Amino acid sequence: MKTVPILKKPVLKIMKEDEKALAITDLHLGISAEISKKGIEIPNRVQKAKERILKILEEQAPEKMFLLGDIKHNIPIMSQREWELLPDFFEELSEKTNIEIIPGNHDGDIKGLLPRGIELHGSKGTTKNQKIGLLHGHAWPKKELLQTDTIIMGHNHPTIEFEDELGGRAKERAWIRTELILEKLPENLRKGIEEPPEVLIMPAFSNLVGGGAINRELPEDLLGPLFESEAVDLKNAEVHLLDGTFLGKLENLRLEPAYK
Repeated sequence: MKTVPILKKPVLKIMKEDEKALAITDLHLGISAEISKKGIEIPNRVQKAKERILKILEEQAPEKMFLLGDIKHNIPIMSQREWELLPDFFEELSEKTNIEIIPGNHDGDIKGLLPRGIELHGSKGTTKNQKIGLLHGHAWPKKELLQTDTIIMGHNHPTIEFEDELGGRAKERAWIRTELILEKLPENLRKGIEEPPEVLIMPAFSNLVGGGAINRELPEDLLGPLFESEAVDLKNAEVHLLDGTFLGKLENLRLEPAYK
């Protein structure tokens, strides 16, 4: 199976012969309500996100789409209008393709918003054809994912920070591709696994969420048990921007504070 990012979009194609699936992560639907609480008025983004996804589904015609968590933002501050729009959001997507969801840490109570026909997995992830593992990243993966060729995850909204000679800074969303370090995993997970799976960390689909500059932050500042245990090999990670630009190894792009 091949995993190929779609050029200029935070969307991943998962392909096997004539079968195609898509994966997206970190939509954070409802975040506009949180931003409005801080005095910045932003129009509701649920409809915009739906239109973007429906256009991608029309262009790509996949058999399946995986939503890898943090589909919604926080229920307590979600507007009534956004709450009303989400069931329709899921309904329209499910009419275009088969939808499977791996929940993230923001997705509590999401089951009540889902129409019939959408498959909701556990937070430890799921596999596709025993070759691809999919999870959000806020929880340890189940062992089956560690026995796949590639683990695809979100959660950290990776960006690369650029700094010019005058101190000006800018961030761009990025794809991070690396491997797991087996000896850093808990023994019950690594036992019997001979080859480490590749890891692909996806950029956030939302244009509004912040993203940690993965070339500036220390490994312990990144979120999720795979990072907290230092099981993700950041030293040898490779970085691509959304437009396909290959930036090389992450260790050669780092800004202070440097990695250990």
